[in-house]
Amino acid sequence: MLKMKINFSKSLKSIFVKYAILSSIYIFPVFAQDNVNCEINGIGDGAPTLCGMAKMGGFLHGESERDVFYGPDKISNNGVFVLGLPMDAPEIIELKFCKRKNCDTFAYSIEQRKYKEEKVTVPDKFIKYPPETEARIKRESDEIAKARESVRHDKSVEFMNLTMPENLRDVRISGVYGSRRVFNGEPKSPHKGVDWAAIRGTPVYPFANGVVILTGDHYMSGKIVIVSHGHWITTTYIHMDEIKVKIGDKVNGDTILGLVGGTGRSSGPHLHAQANWGPTAIDLELMLK
Repeated sequence: MLKMKINFSKSLKSIFVKYAILSSIYIFPVFAQDNVNCEINGIGDGAPTLCGMAKMGGFLHGESERDVFYGPDKISNNGVFVLGLPMDAPEIIELKFCKRKNCDTFAYSIEQRKYKEEKVTVPDKFIKYPPETEARIKRESDEIAKARESVRHDKSVEFMNLTMPENLRDVRISGVYGSRRVFNGEPKSPHKGVDWAAIRGTPVYPFANGVVILTGDHYMSGKIVIVSHGHWITTTYIHMDEIKVKIGDKVNGDTILGLVGGTGRSSGPHLHAQANWGPTAIDLELMLK
């Protein structure tokens, strides 16, 4: 029988102490909070119970004394593991828990989703690009990927505190995660974030405490800010008219990252925000719920 320290409520105190010893600036917060689902059971006997949301675009997390792997990749760090599920996640995934060379593999069911189609009209220059523009788009995409990869080992657990900013609570959501985008009649890649129909000039606040890891003015994204919240979870804010922070800034719920706008490939002023686990876009709206 596999013996594993995986009971969140009982182990919360010990994990908190461990984090306090490792670093005084990190506080292990909320695995035991009422709004966190920690009843995700595996398939078969002995599978550890996980927290999170086991559906396409969701994410799973937990704590274990063993190293945790998804495929060939180790996804645990300092006893905490996180896995972001892509919008096309399979019906079954497997996690491997290892201590030295002793490993046990467990399967989990992932709820499948159907996504809608959205038609968007933008200037033609955002549909067909000359070679120099394609080169710029590629360079800026690589810059974003490099920034996200740079925080792969961020030990913070601020991602557990993602919260809807107050000034967005009554704002209409105009675009959802996973929807297939058809720009000017041409199918493009699915929507990776959530759009809020906020008016131009509305302050943009982060969804959790973190550190700014990228700012810029990109062809597709317009004015962009990316914030790291720990364990490879980041949030990205794009199409802003103005940026108010710089790389390296520590931000919290009162920090203005920028102002809502319509820069980049945008049909009009709005806030596009998205959550990522590394390069994998996950559903920010699910996480907030």
